[in-house]
Amino acid sequence: MKKSTSILPSVSNAIQLEGFKFKQMELSITGVHKIEDWLEVGKLLTGMESSLNWWIGDWLVFGEHTYGQKYSQAESVTKHRQDYLKACNFVSSKVPAENRIQGLSWSHHREVAALSVSEQKRWLTKALDNEWTVSELRIHMRKTLAEYSEETDSPSKSFNLVSWSQEGIRWLKQETRKTPIEEWSDERRELIKKDLEPIVEIYKKL
Repeated sequence: MKKSTSILPSVSNAIQLEGFKFKQMELSITGVHKIEDWLEVGKLLTGMESSLNWWIGDWLVFGEHTYGQKYSQAESVTKHRQDYLKACNFVSSKVPAENRIQGLSWSHHREVAALSVSEQKRWLTKALDNEWTVSELRIHMRKTLAEYSEETDSPSKSFNLVSWSQEGIRWLKQETRKTPIEEWSDERRELIKKDLEPIVEIYKKL
């Protein structure tokens, strides 16, 4: 028999805790367990799901830097959609390991990924200290941004950046629900890209 050269263990191997056997397509539970033990396994499962997003993201970042690979091969290997892979890649590339806080979900970190490293840490720490959900973190961040917009001395003092961006996102989501971007005409794509160019340029400078 030819010896496998794979660095990975066989998928037939199972992770085992006392009374809990994690197989590829089954969690087998045997024996009698306290509810505390059952809840602990639930926490473990949730943690593994969150960790998987980080692992896939860091794996993609490494592949991009080392081999120049983007998403086509990763999509084939992982069987995940490209939008999911892009999200994992974006968060891992933007949020350094030292900013990742245990006790907060991957989705918490996704909310702050577009911020500077120092701002990421500030908001994640606040979320942990106040036990904010992802939605609560988002609300507090938007509220702070809205207050900042209202305090500026520019001629457009009444302009609210948060409301404006949310309206734009809502419109784009509605349009993509009607017709997927892949089915848009080249002309329509170019027109929207042209409209978004100034925003992208400002984003790059932030």
